[in-house]
Amino acid sequence: MTFLLTLLVLALCLSLMAVGLLLTKKALRRGCSINPDECACLKEGKSPQECDKDTAKS
Repeated sequence: MTFLLTLLVLALCLSLMAVGLLLTKKALRRGCSINPDECACLKEGKSPQECDKDTAKS
């Protein structure tokens, strides 16, 4: 019973996070450390550290 309750709470949390992501309509983007050539920050002329600060605020 405890296991099922744990799974239910976990599923509820994940669902709420997904709904929150859909409601904010904010695009997901990869980090610059994965592929620096495709870094969105560098394309905007910012350093990756500036983008990390921007995402931490929001």
